[in-house]
Amino acid sequence: MADPDTAVKESAVIGYDREIKDILGAIDRSGSGAPSHVAIVAEPMGGRTTIVNEIRRLYGYRVHYLSLDAVVTKKAIPDFAAVPQDIILIDNCAFLSTRKIGGFDVLNEFLRTQITSKKMFITTWNIHAWQYLDAVMNIGAYFQTIVILPKMDMPVTKQMILSRYKPGDIRFIDEGTTERSMFFSVIHRTVRLPFLATDLTIPWIKLNFTVMFSKLPRKKRIQVSIEDVIFEKINRIADGNPGVAILLWENCLVDNTISLSAIRENTCALSLDVNESFILSIILSMKSVHYNDLSAIAGGEINIDQVVYRLFQQGLVQEKDGYFKISPLLLKCITDYLRKTRRLW
Repeated sequence: MADPDTAVKESAVIGYDREIKDILGAIDRSGSGAPSHVAIVAEPMGGRTTIVNEIRRLYGYRVHYLSLDAVVTKKAIPDFAAVPQDIILIDNCAFLSTRKIGGFDVLNEFLRTQITSKKMFITTWNIHAWQYLDAVMNIGAYFQTIVILPKMDMPVTKQMILSRYKPGDIRFIDEGTTERSMFFSVIHRTVRLPFLATDLTIPWIKLNFTVMFSKLPRKKRIQVSIEDVIFEKINRIADGNPGVAILLWENCLVDNTISLSAIRENTCALSLDVNESFILSIILSMKSVHYNDLSAIAGGEINIDQVVYRLFQQGLVQEKDGYFKISPLLLKCITDYLRKTRRLW
């Protein structure tokens, strides 16, 4: 059995030491006979896959892994009692429920199975689906450990991306201008309050004095690494989301060279009707949704063909093999809009 402190030191995962330690601690406690179920919660592209892969690497011989990619029916729930492994790891649990009449039936059946089982369940959740389910049915009460993956700050994003290269592989070009918005960052700190069972991630404004001072008159100016300025811009646009940051980096990297001017922010001015906002929030709340599942959720009152066409036409969603997902580089814009219009919990 892996020791949490030792495992974290051996882990190649960057930026989630505390979260991995909490998960591994829960796995160790599971042998005591007390319930020790875990919920891993993150926004789309927010690091759930990285954490899941690390758990499988450390405990693969004990893990039965199941990844959900479509809305689940009762008949599709496996007989977990017949599984030889003692850890059940289920990815994308948003597919256990839908926002329609009877949409909680499968989730309730799964939770009953989890309560009566002697096995440990580790589950991952889209944060928007989790917040909705926690508000309407207090789903957090079924999990003894709730791990909410925090947004990354610039130094962590930089370390995560550059860890995939050898020193000196990447050439940074000082080409472009430093926007005023780069003079500050929103940083995120996780705090554990004594009267709450879960951690809270609290954002606040941090002034980037190094960037500000670099714009002073030459005699008072201090040197700022161009790579730090580039990663500051990437992290700001990605809003601390590691998956979006990696995608933005890869889109701007040409022949192992990246320039400040190549990193451009995608903006969107949304004006959606009620049905479009609802369907967009459903797609956001799941990793990707098949057209048939969207049609079932929409029912007969929504022209789903018209809605998905409108969303696709505006570049808000992408489609592949009948599955729809949010356009990654517009994730923050879409999330902000749906929050402002009260479509997210």
